[in-house]
Amino acid sequence: MPERRGLDALLRPASVAMVGASADVTRIGGRALRHLKEVGFDGDIYPVNPGRSEVQGLKAWSTIDDLPARADCAVLALPAPAVLPAIEACARKGVGAAVIFSAGFAEMGDEGARLQDQVLDVARRADMRLLGPNCLGLYNLHANVFLSFSGIFDDVRGTTGRLGLVSQSGGYAGEVVKSAREVNLDFGIWITTGNEVDVGLGEAMQFLAESDDVDVVIGYIEGVRDKVSFFAALEAAHSRRKPVVLLKVGRTEQGARAAASHTASLAGSDGVYDAVFERFGAYRARSTEEMLDVAYAASRGRFPRGRRIAIVTNSGGIGVQAADFAEDERLAVPTASAGLQDRLMELSPNGAAANPIDLTGQVANDPPMFAKALDAVVQSGEFDMAYCNIGLIAGLPFIRDPLLNSLRESAGRNAATPMALSVTAPQETVRAYGDAGFICIREPARAIRAMAALAQFPVAWDRSLPDVTALYGLPRIEAGREFSEKTAKALLSEIGIPCPPEFLVTDAASAREAGQSIGAPMAVKVVSPDILHKSDVGGVALNVTPQEIDTCVEKMLADVSAAVPDARITGFLVSPMISGGTECIVGVHGDPLLGPVVMFGLGGVTVELLKDVATRLAPATPEEAVEMIRSIRSFPLLDGFRGRAKADISALAQAISSVSRLAAANADVIVTLEINPLRVMDEGKGILALDAVIETREIK
Repeated sequence: MPERRGLDALLRPASVAMVGASADVTRIGGRALRHLKEVGFDGDIYPVNPGRSEVQGLKAWSTIDDLPARADCAVLALPAPAVLPAIEACARKGVGAAVIFSAGFAEMGDEGARLQDQVLDVARRADMRLLGPNCLGLYNLHANVFLSFSGIFDDVRGTTGRLGLVSQSGGYAGEVVKSAREVNLDFGIWITTGNEVDVGLGEAMQFLAESDDVDVVIGYIEGVRDKVSFFAALEAAHSRRKPVVLLKVGRTEQGARAAASHTASLAGSDGVYDAVFERFGAYRARSTEEMLDVAYAASRGRFPRGRRIAIVTNSGGIGVQAADFAEDERLAVPTASAGLQDRLMELSPNGAAANPIDLTGQVANDPPMFAKALDAVVQSGEFDMAYCNIGLIAGLPFIRDPLLNSLRESAGRNAATPMALSVTAPQETVRAYGDAGFICIREPARAIRAMAALAQFPVAWDRSLPDVTALYGLPRIEAGREFSEKTAKALLSEIGIPCPPEFLVTDAASAREAGQSIGAPMAVKVVSPDILHKSDVGGVALNVTPQEIDTCVEKMLADVSAAVPDARITGFLVSPMISGGTECIVGVHGDPLLGPVVMFGLGGVTVELLKDVATRLAPATPEEAVEMIRSIRSFPLLDGFRGRAKADISALAQAISSVSRLAAANADVIVTLEINPLRVMDEGKGILALDAVIETREIK
């Protein structure tokens, strides 16, 4: 497809045609025109209404064809059947973009979808960009543009805040703006995408990521339709070190093939989004409140160097709570050094100085004490961020001003360090502490969660994005190829993942020969390209002795044939039982839209019960693989827990990376690739693939 024009005609138009303009400001066409006038748009406005020569004090035209000049952008407040003729007229007039409020298109079924396609076809041939249909439009207060009928500013006019929002839901987008204003946040750019016939989530997000008017990109996502533009937006924000905060809702039902795969069910369709966000460093919020908290904290532009947090309060109980919350968010709460503790005890002899740091109620008698303690903590170099709780005294007469003034000076001296502050005071006082340089969030758990979010951003920004084109030399898999365990393991060996010595036997006699050669307890497994989970049909036997192997193979053949009569059985794999090490699972799930993701967790039934897994987009670097390994809750079992030997983390990380690179190189083919279990031996002793499954897409 040829390159299309950008979004300037939508978000920075020099002139606007309001098609369906109304003198009644309670109607959609009337509200949109009134908003555009009131926001101070300084370009030409062309109301279009066949029944009026004047609308809201502006000269009106009967049709788009009658306009005296080409409009950069047309806003269509029309019934659905009138949209196609209007777009055709816009195309004749050379209009650069159109915002379509109208519903009644693809969201209504096949007939609406056909009409939507016709509208898009006309626009594409005219190189016209479309927002909607079925959307609330947009605004860009930095350019005095308001192309929406939403009543979000009916009570108080918006300001040119430096937050940008893209939402796939218009109604929710309005709620976010209202909620943000309650905590003194403003969105300077606001885009609702509706049906996304042309301009979608990704392209709108990229506009925000590249805009000098936006410091934080915020998005509400119901589902990504265009991977390329979405990834481009996230990459643009990553390269500019611009925070992205996303609220992703909705979960897709697993299909029958996905349900048959441990990897797909463990990673989950929604887990694919987690992998995408992790790759690019976007923060995923679980609620509107959390989304706004993190956006607010990120908008201050201060990001910690690490995850060490100091907790400074005038209440021991709140300090303990805050420490618990920090632990929940995997922040470190290190003990202050002896020298720092001595300094703090000089300031508050009856306090606690280890961390959490309790300055006690003495702060009420000596308000500047808090700032002195905060200076000592931050300037010690022992912490990357600070959480402070002052509570009620923050707004008390005779305390407020000396406390606020001293903390303002402290914030100025420590401007590079993010500091959160919880106060219980009137909104005007809270705003004053925020203006002094603090991230003011009253509830400690919310404040600390926001601080933990800040710590994630620089880690992702400092990590180079993988070169997805550097996948040369990897095996290429043909579409529709069928893999047995034997052939799957052979492919894995080509990328450096070994398996135990194995014999492929076909009958009792060859099984006896293999048993005599091994001479130790063995594992016996049926080999069939038609059987994904062998144990479910009696196709696995463990700790089989050489004396039992011939009868074991005969019984397994009978059991499996009875359970799956149509399965093609090509033999049985016989291998020695492997002891020691830790069982893990490494798998790849090929998402049809977003591409393959690699999943890692410990093996056994616990992983399926607790879903203690980590996911990343493929390909993952060995460094990313180490992050995956360390991120699961059960990582201590690989790291010498209670005297256990440490596992070979390096070999495990290399295996995860190798599997992910193979999957990325065959993204169009692989549905599932799973090593379960992958036995990770003690440090320095490597790994072994004990079982492997590969599923490919059918040939089209």
